[in-house]
This record gives sequence, structure tokens and C-alpha cells, in this order.
Amino acid sequence: MLRITTGTAKNRKLKTPKIPKFRAVQEVAKQAVFAVLAEKTSGATCLDLFAGSGNMGIEALSRGANWCDFVDEDGRATKAIEQNLKTTNLQQKAEVHQKEAVKFVADCPRTYDIIFADPFYSDHKHKFLMELLPETLNENGVVVFFHEEGIDMAKLLEKSVLQSVDSRRYGKSFVDFLVAGK
Repeated sequence: MLRITTGTAKNRKLKTPKIPKFRAVQEVAKQAVFAVLAEKTSGATCLDLFAGSGNMGIEALSRGANWCDFVDEDGRATKAIEQNLKTTNLQQKAEVHQKEAVKFVADCPRTYDIIFADPFYSDHKHKFLMELLPETLNENGVVVFFHEEGIDMAKLLEKSVLQSVDSRRYGKSFVDFLVAGK
């Protein structure tokens, strides 16, 4: 069961899409990520890529983010996100896009303070995404990138101006906090 942990939608339950191999960010990892982000969330413009249930973006909105775009290419996911936004009464602060993440970022409508990227671990388009993401990141913005063990971050970021400033492990999940280098 997924739920919002803090803020205006605290304890509201989220629906998860019925997608094979779908995995949501677990509560302990989510709370740890938001502890790292701290006050950066308040007033932020966010992007939730590979959004699934919308768990990370909805948590950010509940904690005071001003806006979140949710992107997932699977219609089951976008329907779940729309339902979850209604359940949390946050639909006026969001837009849901059924589109492939790299294509969305390549033609992005705005820039963001926080970008959550939680792709299926079998998806290997990360390199292209990392090259494009800096163009959508506001100054002092951060990309929160969830990945599996064994990802070579140096190789993944070799053609990107993004750099990892913090890397953490939560159970079987790994999270890197990326910022645009100078």
C-alpha cells in the first residue's frame, strides 16, 4: 500500500497501476529522499518521469511544491495518477502526460527545480535522458535518479553536464542526486 507521508494529503492512499514488474518507491526511501531535499520542495516546480502511480510527485505537491508534470507512457499509469491526484485533491497543481520520457524531455514545456526519474530498471535509455535533462533543470535544480545496483554512473553521465553529488542505498534501490556542473 502506498500512501502520502506528510503535508496536505498526509495518509491518503494511492492506487498503483496494474503493470507487470511495476515497483513503487518504498516509504522509507521516499521519506529519506525528501529529508535530503528538505526546504527545496517548498514552492518547487517538479517533473515526475516514469511516474507510475505519481507517488514522488504527489508527495512533493503535498509537501508544498507549486506544480508537477507527471510523465508515463503507459495509459494504466496515467489513469492511476489522475485518480491519485483527485484522491489527494491536488489535480489543480498538476498535469499528466502520456508520453515516453525522453520524447517529453526533448520537447519540454517548462523547466524544473526537482526532477524525479524512476525508470524500469530494464530500460536502457538513461544515457539519452541524462544528456537532455540539464536543459530542463533550473539553476540549483536537482535530479533524483532511482536505479538498480551496478549502474556505472560515471559512464552514464559521461556525455552530460550532470554530476552526482550524493548517492544512497535503500534496500535494493539506489538513488543518486544529480546537479548540473559548471
